[in-house]
Amino acid sequence: MSDNLSQHKYRYLKYQHVQRVMWSIIFFIGLTGLLIVRLVQLQIIAGQSMFNKSLDNQFTFASLQAQRGKILDRNGHMLANNTAVFHLDLYIENKNQALKALAKLRETLELSNETTEEITQKIEKANRHSHIRALSNLAQTTVHQIYNHSLHLQPYVITPEFKRNYPEGEASASVTGYVLAQKIAKDKKSINPNILATYSGAEGIEKTYDQALAGQSGVAQLQRNAKGNIIQKMADIPPQNGDDIILTIDLSLQKIIQQHMQNKKGAVIVSNPSNGEVLGFFSAPSYDPNVFINPNDSKTLSHYLSSADRPLFNRALSGQFPPASTVKPFLALYALDTQIITPDFRIYDPGYFRYKETANIYRNWNRSGHGHVNTHKAIVVSNDTFFYHLALKTGIDTMSEIYKAYGFGALTGIDLPGEKTGLVPNRAWKNQRGQPWLIGDTIITGIGQGSLLVTPAQMALATNILATKGKTAQLHLVKAVHHSDGNTEEIAIKPIKSELSFTHWQYITNAMKKVIEFGT
Repeated sequence: MSDNLSQHKYRYLKYQHVQRVMWSIIFFIGLTGLLIVRLVQLQIIAGQSMFNKSLDNQFTFASLQAQRGKILDRNGHMLANNTAVFHLDLYIENKNQALKALAKLRETLELSNETTEEITQKIEKANRHSHIRALSNLAQTTVHQIYNHSLHLQPYVITPEFKRNYPEGEASASVTGYVLAQKIAKDKKSINPNILATYSGAEGIEKTYDQALAGQSGVAQLQRNAKGNIIQKMADIPPQNGDDIILTIDLSLQKIIQQHMQNKKGAVIVSNPSNGEVLGFFSAPSYDPNVFINPNDSKTLSHYLSSADRPLFNRALSGQFPPASTVKPFLALYALDTQIITPDFRIYDPGYFRYKETANIYRNWNRSGHGHVNTHKAIVVSNDTFFYHLALKTGIDTMSEIYKAYGFGALTGIDLPGEKTGLVPNRAWKNQRGQPWLIGDTIITGIGQGSLLVTPAQMALATNILATKGKTAQLHLVKAVHHSDGNTEEIAIKPIKSELSFTHWQYITNAMKKVIEFGT
């Protein structure tokens, strides 16, 4: 009996042993299979991807800032350029070492408690082997102090940067516009998360010619070790600086205009009718474009954005105003050349115009009247009553076509952003608004009032068309582009040829000259 129990126990223990051996073999086979599958996955299936990731860990890239092209006036005076500024970054190998470096920095540069606390918070939030921006826009005296105390060596890093600068400020703002800083986000693995800003044109020539001015950023390839420390620079693609823009603007004229437009609202455009070159271009009140790049000028920027005077609104391009008496020579010339009236045509002005027997009275600016008025006198004294009569003789349909022939109701094509088209009213336009065209609408459109709206840029082009007998050129502010390769490209002038007749041009322009001597 005892032998049977012993034999049974032996067989049971042997069975358990075999089970354990079998499970061990299965476990090791399974583990080996998993390892083989994982190796196949890592080395064969995802081998190339993992190799690329290893290279990414070994190499990193840093953007090299390109200098934005300069903007100059026709005589080579600088309107926009770049100035060098310096920042102090701090390399975070570990937080304790970074805090010790900050303590030395505080003692040497006598940093305020507020500044020290801000840097401390950045250190606490930073990852190992990264950089933080400790101090920005350092003064020259501070830079000298940093170098004298060897604060430019690891873990400190001096980072240079080029910032946009407008040396003439308000005088050139209406032309140059301004830029806004944007961060280059393409290199998220850069050793320096404070990637240098690139500037994008937001207004003016800066915006129109943004691509030419911007240039092309360069790239530096850096090798780092397993701890993330930079070992060496492997290679780089140097940045390509932007093209320089030479304008038709005359800076000395700009300053004269600025002086005369102080404390005023309005716009001034001075152009050469023969070639469309804009010599002076100013919107008042103006603004300092440097404010948009200087973080310390937030108060001034806030004023620009909230001011009722709207200094950021370019009245020369986007302001739409009734042209008033400036349209009278256009209507008079057309009426004479198409024989709607003759030079002998005249009216009697008692100081007002009454339409037939109605109660509708339209007054002359001179309430006493100008007596007998012909076309010549009507322009010299800017008589409204004469043009009330002329508007009825011409009709709104013809008047609309005359205004359009001088460029009203359409973009001039000037090389600045934000231009408006104005408005040339007619029957169809008013019918679309659910209102009938009235005779009174025709009468006041004859003196440039009512719904007629033009921009100062359109008025400048219309005046050029009249001055050149319809053979002028498109308004433009860019004279040439000086490319970074050294070549200079002259901007082609786009001619404008009007189909208007100018038979009585001398008659009208003689009357316009008399305005200076006897008129308003």
